[in-house]
Amino acid sequence: MGFTLLCFVFIFGVVVLRIYAGWLVSATLVEYQRGVLFRRGFPVRDVGPGRYRVWTGFEKIMILDTRPVQVNYENQSVSLRDGAVAVYSFSGSARVKDARKALYAAANYSHVPAFVLLCCARLVLNESTSPQMHADKDAVTERIITRAQPRLVGAGFELLSFRLTDVSVGQQRVL
Repeated sequence: MGFTLLCFVFIFGVVVLRIYAGWLVSATLVEYQRGVLFRRGFPVRDVGPGRYRVWTGFEKIMILDTRPVQVNYENQSVSLRDGAVAVYSFSGSARVKDARKALYAAANYSHVPAFVLLCCARLVLNESTSPQMHADKDAVTERIITRAQPRLVGAGFELLSFRLTDVSVGQQRVL
């Protein structure tokens, strides 16, 4: 009787340990990753690099990569304010600064810098005229950066660089 009870307690302990081990999972974040710990669907805290224990079914860590996101667009066209057509190319980069804002900004946070930079470039170029484009490409670039930075900050990103690589108005190339 005592041996049977001991075997029952042992088997019960193995089953409980097996269930416990299946519910508890570890997540490891490396130095370029940040995350947000969610418990029952609500954000609890931001987490940095390290190892974390997460209860399956109750908790989840959404992990973000904080390395710079590169954006390159080539041969995009936009109509200018005076009716001319400009063909432009640009490159830029941004990185995640605030993990929660970046997670809430879009379903796929890494697409946000490309979207913001493209929209701001089209908006500024659409407001420009051909003589403005020929006069000072750097001023147009600064106006794009001025429009893009607050939008990126609002989405949890930091603009690292932006550059108009090529601009052509009509048949003339603006360098």
